[in-house]
Order: sequence, then C-alpha cells, then structure tokens
Amino acid sequence: MRVRRTRTIRTAAAVGTALVLASALAACGSGSGDGGAVTLTFWTHTHPPMVKLNEALIAEYQQQHPNVKIKYQTIPNDEFNTKTLTAMSNGTGPDVLNMDDSALRGEYLPKELVAPIDAGALGAASADEVKARYNAGVLDGAAKDGQYYGLPSEFNATAFAINTKHFTDAGLDPNAAPKTWDEVAADAKKLVAAQHTQAFSFLYLHSGWYSQQLQTLLNQTGGTLTDPGHEHATVTSPQSVAALQLWVDLAAGKDKSADPNKTSREATSPFSDLATGRQSMAIVYPWAMEQIRQSNPDVYKQLKVVPLPQLNPAQPVNRWYGYYWAVGKASKHQAEAWKFISYLASKHERWLSDVDFIQPVSGWDTGQAAKKVDALPVWSSAYQKGKFDQVAPHYSEVQDALTDMVNDAVFDHVAVPDAAKKASDRIDRSLGS
Repeated sequence: MRVRRTRTIRTAAAVGTALVLASALAACGSGSGDGGAVTLTFWTHTHPPMVKLNEALIAEYQQQHPNVKIKYQTIPNDEFNTKTLTAMSNGTGPDVLNMDDSALRGEYLPKELVAPIDAGALGAASADEVKARYNAGVLDGAAKDGQYYGLPSEFNATAFAINTKHFTDAGLDPNAAPKTWDEVAADAKKLVAAQHTQAFSFLYLHSGWYSQQLQTLLNQTGGTLTDPGHEHATVTSPQSVAALQLWVDLAAGKDKSADPNKTSREATSPFSDLATGRQSMAIVYPWAMEQIRQSNPDVYKQLKVVPLPQLNPAQPVNRWYGYYWAVGKASKHQAEAWKFISYLASKHERWLSDVDFIQPVSGWDTGQAAKKVDALPVWSSAYQKGKFDQVAPHYSEVQDALTDMVNDAVFDHVAVPDAAKKASDRIDRSLGS
C-alpha cells in the first residue's frame, strides 16, 4: 500500500510537473529561437492610449520580422500586479512584461524572476552603453547590484494640475497656484465654498496607488518605510507619521478638501474626477494629462500643470517612478524578447506624441514631440532631479499594510499614531523581524 501510494504520488507529481512545464512553454513563448518561427508573449496593464500604440508597434514588428509572432495580453490594472507576480513565480509568466519599478525592485529582482538586459540584442557593446542613452539615474529603477534589468516604457515625474475655471469661480488667481500643502488647504476651502466640493483628493484605487502617494509625501517629510537594512519598519518615526498626518488632514481632518468616499475608484481611468470637472486640484503625471486630453478635451482646456506643492518650496523633492520593459528569466527566447523591446524603445518620439509617455533618452526635451508637450518647462524641471520610492523585501505585503494604515486613519478615523503602529507591526512580521 505504501509503495502504491508512493508511486501514485510520484505519478501525480510527474504529471503535475509535465503540466507546469507545458504551461510554462506555452506562456513563455515557443519556437526554435534560432531564426525559425518564434512566439513571444507580452503582458501589460490597461491604459487605452498605451494599448493602442503597443498594438500598432507589434503589427509593425511582426511585418518586419515574419518569423516572430507576438501574443499581446492586457490585464486589468487592479489585477495586474498579483496575476503577473504569481505567473512569473510559477514559471508561467510572459516573455516580455511591462512592470513598475517598485514591483521590480521589491519583488522581481530579489526573487530573480527577470533577466538582465542583453546589450547585444539592444544594439550596444555593453550595458554601460545602453545606460548612456538615458538621462542620469533613469535605469536605476530597474537595477540591482550594478546590473540593469529593464528599459523604461514610461518614466514619470510628478506635478500638480489645477482647474483654472474653478479657481476663477472661487475668486482665486489661476496664475498663483499653490506652492505648499498649506496653500492647497487654504485654496481648497475657497473652492469648496464656491461649490467645488471635491477640491483636492488623493486616489484610493489599489495598494500601488496608496503607496506611491504616501511616498510622495514621505519624500518631503524625510520619512521612510523601513531602515536601510530593511530589518525594521520605520513608519512610526516622527517624519513618517508627519506624512500620514498630512494625508489625513487633507482627506478627513482639519484641512479636509474633499469627501474621500465620493472619490472615483475606477483604476482604468484614475483621474476621471479631474477629467470630468468634479475635482479642482490633483497630483498628476504626464500620461494622465494625455488621457484627460483625449477623453475630456473641454475640461482639459481648463487645466493648468504647475509644480508639485512642497513642504519646503526652497528645497523641492520630486518623486520619480517608471514602468520598465523586462524579460522573464524563464523565457526561452530572451534574445528575441530584448530585440522586440529594442524596437519598442526606439520609438520614444511616438510614445511621447501619441501617449504622453516620456522615455528620458538624452535630449528628449528638445525633440519634435517634446515641443508639443503642454507645460514642458514644468515637466522638464521635474525630470532633472528626482527620487525613486523606497522598496523593501516582500513589498506587496508592505504595500498592503500601508493601504490599511491609510484606510484606518482616513475612513475609520483611527488615530494616526495608532494606525502607524498597527502597520509597523505588520511590516515587521513581513520582514521577519
């Protein structure tokens, strides 16, 4: 009986292994990889202008490379990180993925799920030559131990948008946009009095959005999520608590600027409140403005992009984040995958003109497409110097803890120090401390 059971287990295991391998081969592409037919799988989140250009570039690439077929799949934004990480972890992920820098540095690089860049496939003699094509620091969002693992599909600095009509309605000068968060709160009171009740709001979409907005504030208060060695959480430090307190004051406290319960939860169109004229002020990125221009051109004309408000305008701190094209380590066609990425990356002018995705190759802001970018001086300045988010091991768990921390403080009115302590304990458990 023991022998039969053991054989049964072994047989089941073998069948399971075969199924996983078959699934992995199907998901990670197929083909000879030596000049014969090759199928590459490519996954991204959903962003309609990006999807449209991806489809066009895939068609062009396949026409130029008849032996290559690209299977393109989009995944809803609120499912993308979980589904992709799960698939990459069990070997059924795509050959090419488009992933944000926080997830790359927090999950994919520590778990060795993606491959380093292939300089030869990218038409370069070395990784340093690839690095030199971009503004300083750009590839650091996809780097580990001196190696680079991705090229930027979009690279975002942070700015602020105000609705000039709303400002005029409230008796505010649209040419005197708020430069500090105190000024945001003061202007919001006047906007609310003028019946623009959603004057300023953070976005409550998913853990990625919660953590990125919190880190925008942490950059300014000097707060962090963990110590440098990632041994302990630091969200209870005075600087980190100050960042959460700033969020709570604007969302539900003394400087309440909107009703967070009435903020849109549509992750596919995260700035719909600003786009439809319901919201007067918002933290924005270049792609967001293009999305609004295409979906709501009349409201777009009312918007003005200005520098991100600061705690200390004399020492501004800008937040950077990016999405990077990367290649799965399990891919059987890594060289072919990097060649496809090289083609995508070579179209940086179209990414800017068609989608408003800035890929900061050297001199990007002097090209023909950049000349048509509204508020170019604001964006160009924001791209000169910035800071990536801090990430930590088991970052998805850390992000979940941060999301609950904000929800506790904003929606359940838990005292900020108590919400931070609860998150700190969860993060410590995730870190194993």
